[in-house]
Amino acid sequence: MTTEPNKNKSTLTILLLLLIASIGVNIYQYKSHSSAVVSHINVVDSLKNDQANVERELTSVSMELEKYRGIAGNLDTLLNDATGKIAMQEAKIRKLLSSEKNSQKLSAELKVKLAELYKLRDEYLEKIDVLLAENQALKNENAGLNESVTDLNEQKNLLEEKVLTASQLKVEYVKMASFKKRGNGKFAESVLAKRTNKIESCFTIMDNKITKSGDKMAYLVIVAPNGKPLLGFTKAEFKDAKGETIFATASQKVNYSGEKQNLCLAYENDERILESGTYTIEIYMEGTLVHQSAYILR
Repeated sequence: MTTEPNKNKSTLTILLLLLIASIGVNIYQYKSHSSAVVSHINVVDSLKNDQANVERELTSVSMELEKYRGIAGNLDTLLNDATGKIAMQEAKIRKLLSSEKNSQKLSAELKVKLAELYKLRDEYLEKIDVLLAENQALKNENAGLNESVTDLNEQKNLLEEKVLTASQLKVEYVKMASFKKRGNGKFAESVLAKRTNKIESCFTIMDNKITKSGDKMAYLVIVAPNGKPLLGFTKAEFKDAKGETIFATASQKVNYSGEKQNLCLAYENDERILESGTYTIEIYMEGTLVHQSAYILR
């Protein structure tokens, strides 16, 4: 009678232990499965981050290099080469993403490719830096050459101006006189406007060894008190140094030999039409104003 209850008790104890063991195994399997799931999720997330990082860096590297385009032709050639190699690196990464199924291996290889991309970028940045420095040096050298050329041109222009100034004919000893015409055709001096038929300017063209010998044009311009030029028998027109057309009172061609030469030019009119006042006297040689003075008729 005592043995049977003990036997039942032992059986119950064994069943209880088996139940506890089963529960423990289930708990262990659940925890293992949960850890595996979490680990898988972490691997997937890490892989996604790696892929996004690679995509971002591909764009970033291209933009970082492209900002130097357009500065110089040799720099653009270098950038074209860099663009080609970056495209090749990108193609390798795309192929790796599509072919590699092992997440951990893929993640590791993406990091390697990313490091290679950084190295490629740094190599081209170094080359760009060298080219920019060389281009700047050439630019500075060209600026120096341009400055030298500018200085030479300025000196040349200055020399030409000095030669032109030195070769310009000058007049001295300018004498003005006014005359009335008598009945016998001879002239006598007069300072009264109402009796004046002729205003004459006599002067000396100075010697000049620099000016080429040959025909030179001398012009006399007499401007009346009303601001209009007097037009005589030998009137002419010419262009002054500014290119403006001037109406001359009188003109004469002179065969200049480089020596001093006396010349007289005059306004003459048979009718006495002059008004009293101040007359402006201008003498031009070859279109350049070389003398200006005032003359008064009463």
